[in-house]
Amino acid sequence: MLRALKFIVVALILLGIAWWIGTLPGTLTATSGPYTVETSVPAALLILFLIAVLFTVILRVIGGVRRAPGGIGAWRGGRRRQQGEAAIQRGMVALAAGDAPAARAAGATARKTLGDHPMALFLAAESARLAGFEAEAKSAFTKLTAHRHMAFLGHHGLLQQSFAAGDHEAASVHADAAEAAYPGSPWLKNKRLELAVRRRQFGTAMSLTADRRQTAALSVEEARATADPRRALSLAKRAVKADPTLAPAVVVLANALRAAGKPRAARKALLAGWKAAPHPMIAAAFLEPVATPIERAQAASELAAQAPGTVESELVLAQTALAALLTGEARRHAQTVIASGEDDGRAAAILQELDGQPVAAVIPTRWVCDACHHAAPDWSAACPNCHKIGSLVWRRPGTALA
Repeated sequence: MLRALKFIVVALILLGIAWWIGTLPGTLTATSGPYTVETSVPAALLILFLIAVLFTVILRVIGGVRRAPGGIGAWRGGRRRQQGEAAIQRGMVALAAGDAPAARAAGATARKTLGDHPMALFLAAESARLAGFEAEAKSAFTKLTAHRHMAFLGHHGLLQQSFAAGDHEAASVHADAAEAAYPGSPWLKNKRLELAVRRRQFGTAMSLTADRRQTAALSVEEARATADPRRALSLAKRAVKADPTLAPAVVVLANALRAAGKPRAARKALLAGWKAAPHPMIAAAFLEPVATPIERAQAASELAAQAPGTVESELVLAQTALAALLTGEARRHAQTVIASGEDDGRAAAILQELDGQPVAAVIPTRWVCDACHHAAPDWSAACPNCHKIGSLVWRRPGTALA
């Protein structure tokens, strides 16, 4: 209704103007040489209006002709851009599907149509890495670092390549650059933590984690590496506080206390560690200062009293009794472990030795990663296979006898 009213008002105004022009009196005479044209004022105004319209049309046509090459170029550019964007979309889907050939083909199309567009570079780099063309991927990632808003992705890719190649120096450079490009990235923090561990910079690694298991593992490694006795003791205490059940932490604390001239405190630390989680490492450290087999058997009784009835307590009693030639005690404790059904072969080996039989090889209990299940003979702060920090746990038959 409002639009119709506006139309009527405009039409009335135009009719009024036309009526007013038609009522203008007088004539207009134009002379050019022998020619003279005489007409009324309304007709003259109409002719002038038509001439203005004609000139406007001519100027527009000329402008359109001049702009035609640019318009055609813009149309072709828009079409190429659409083709490039479609290629990026296809490539991203192919990357997600793990189809390396299709992703590389789409990446090539994207770069052909869009040039070094950031998303085209990213697609080309990731598809090349997926296909195993590391040099090609590195080149694209390097070009990507020159783009202000996409530099993080470039350093992200180069950092992963450096990790895979074992080039920790280059990885450190790209980690710093990625942090500058995108501060506070959780992914980057984890990578920097892993990098610090691989470079054995355990102090730096500790500043990058708040996880208790990781803190304990890293503190143990740093305590082992430092030459400062006071710092080693502080780190060992920190490790045990973070994880009282970690045997390497307990042993490192005991060693640091002994180095500080505190053997009684070291003994108490080992007894507390055994009570928290009996482990052969703790038993070995506890019995190390004891000289004779009989004294070692007596010391083993004190240690086992902290966790009576556990497999490790019975085994340390059996082993020290056998070494002290207390055959009856050795047999009794070994048979207790056998009866529990949780023997890993150590108790059976003691009985075989007591009976004069050939001792079968014992498959040693190992440190096993709770993430990738890789078995390692020795403990370390990170899994040798998947490099997860604080993931190695001691696999043994059980913790308590029935």
